Amino acid sequence: MTTMPVKNNIMNNQSGDASGKQGSSDDGLMGRLFDAPRHSIRLQALREVEDEEILLKVASSDSNELVRQSAVERISDQEALKQIANSDPDYYVRLAAVKKIKDPQVLADIVLSCQFDYYICKDALSNIRNNDVLASLLEGLTDRDIKSAVVRGITDQDMLADIACCNSDFYVRSDALKKITDQEVLARIARKDSDYYVRALAVQQITDPEVIVDIALNDADYYVRGQAVTRIHDVEVLKKVIISDDDFDVRKRALSNISDPEVLMRLQNELSDAYILRKIKNHLDNLQAQL
Repeated sequence: MTTMPVKNNIMNNQSGDASGKQGSSDDGLMGRLFDAPRHSIRLQALREVEDEEILLKVASSDSNELVRQSAVERISDQEALKQIANSDPDYYVRLAAVKKIKDPQVLADIVLSCQFDYYICKDALSNIRNNDVLASLLEGLTDRDIKSAVVRGITDQDMLADIACCNSDFYVRSDALKKITDQEVLARIARKDSDYYVRALAVQQITDPEVIVDIALNDADYYVRGQAVTRIHDVEVLKKVIISDDDFDVRKRALSNISDPEVLMRLQNELSDAYILRKIKNHLDNLQAQL
């Protein structure tokens, strides 16, 4: 008659003991996590934590950067990660936060607010795969190296062409130009861009010989013509440049691309410029010495 109540009392007591032990265990974990003086103990305790709110508290309050970094590596809250990436005093903690962020716009915001830290910006940019987001950053950036990193991440040829043609920063335009492979775009830039150096860079990437010849004969700037001439090996075109170009350096570049002694000797009879004639003679002597 009395056995059942005794059994129930035993089970209740066991349940109460288990609950007490669990509460004691949690209290002990929190004590090790927040009150232990040695960071190695706090790190060990952190491995037992699954609750993201607790991880966030550790990430924002622990005095040791290794503990904070370990907590950050297990956080998924994107807004919290953004705040840590912007504000934590330790580079590696901020980097851990950046690596966990997936939203390209959040990463873009970090780039804009962390321009003082090139490496954090670089890591943030490496995780942005959206061309529109990358391009939108350019006007808000002031650091030249970060702008270059942005351009390196852009893959859309039309977007690169627009940057190369229209961005207000010469260096940004140059960086964009170096990534363009579309020959029609390069030809348009080489013929029409207002900056001679940008045109010269475009010339170096053009593969169409007719476009190169056209620029060598007609560009208004001697440096651009010179860059084009160095890529020409058609003797008749080179002769035309040597005879008619009004810049000595361009003519000299054309001369250096002629290796046929007979052509050079005929040129001697067609020219009167003493300096160019002397260069032709020296060039012939050098060619003869190589035989």
